[in-house]
Amino acid sequence: MQFIVETVRGVRRVEFVPRRMWNAGWAGRDQQAVRRHIEELARLGVPAPETVPAVFPVATHLLLNATEVQVVEPKTSAEVEYVLLVTPGEVWVTVGSDHSDRALEAHSVTKAKNACPNVVAPRAWPLDEVVAHFDRVQLSCDVTRGGETVAYQRGTAGELLPPSHWLEWLARRGVPGEGGTQAAFFSGTIPALHGLEPGDAYEIRMRDPVLQREIVHAYRVEVVTADGRSNGRR
Repeated sequence: MQFIVETVRGVRRVEFVPRRMWNAGWAGRDQQAVRRHIEELARLGVPAPETVPAVFPVATHLLLNATEVQVVEPKTSAEVEYVLLVTPGEVWVTVGSDHSDRALEAHSVTKAKNACPNVVAPRAWPLDEVVAHFDRVQLSCDVTRGGETVAYQRGTAGELLPPSHWLEWLARRGVPGEGGTQAAFFSGTIPALHGLEPGDAYEIRMRDPVLQREIVHAYRVEVVTADGRSNGRR
């Protein structure tokens, strides 16, 4: 994959070849917020996790920076998250959407995470440029349904476990390792304003209020039926 890394000195294009990928879940620092997210998922039939936070392995071919994605079930939706792109020499951070099959989550969260793409913006920042004020980084997601766009999620990275927590978790598992292993890690999400609901399109955003910059990515969702027809969500 190709990413444009925006630094305080300019921009550069980098190549990223992920060999491993994980999605965190129930990863909020505020346990009340975590319980709200568990309740959101419970209303969709997803059982409460045995431990929090939870981490789910995801196949790397699902990592996409596409503007249109296809799913095979109608009950899917986005979750805005910060994403760590970990390499042996540097860590970049960007915004992504852990798009998930909500019906399948009632049976297996791991399978649900692997049933839909993990969408990521094609731009990123060096983590070391934002780590000192990372809690202030703003995360948001808007959803479009039936031609109407509304706020879907609003919050800050400070509501989630910090990058240092996950970098230590990765280091204990040998990532990055010898031979240049690269990995993508999705942080877990902030609560939805009005519940997790399917949409026709999503816009995810990560804003740095200190360095006055932001990363924005939008994508549309198409549901493909068994006969190959689209539901018209384009």
